[in-house]
Amino acid sequence: MNRIAIAGATALLLQGCSPIVPTGTVEVTENISYTYAEVLGAAIIVAAMWYVVDPLAPNWEIKDSKLDDTHYRIDMRKKRVTTGGDGEAIDLFHRQAEAVAGQVKSQGYTILTWNEGVDSDFPIARRWARGVIEVQPATR
Repeated sequence: MNRIAIAGATALLLQGCSPIVPTGTVEVTENISYTYAEVLGAAIIVAAMWYVVDPLAPNWEIKDSKLDDTHYRIDMRKKRVTTGGDGEAIDLFHRQAEAVAGQVKSQGYTILTWNEGVDSDFPIARRWARGVIEVQPATR
């Protein structure tokens, strides 16, 4: 969130810097117009918000690790700032479990443990989910 504050402060500073931002206005309608500095300030704030939220990035970071020949842990952490995705953890867990089972050429998997929670980190809490699966041995 500090990035947005920095972008806003930069925009305010640029509004007072005539040599950097030319004087002039953008006429939107007959009664509405904005100075070039205001347009630039708004663009900087929108770009900073896009950078922080990044709506095209995946909502969840997923990692799996092998515990032994048939057991795997799947750890998932959600982005701090998202535009949704709160109810998709179990579906993503199943998708990753299927991928792990496919990589080891298993017939399937069983979920042994499953937990969800929230890390109350400052300034923005972050959701997490984790579980352990057991892959079934491949038949020969």
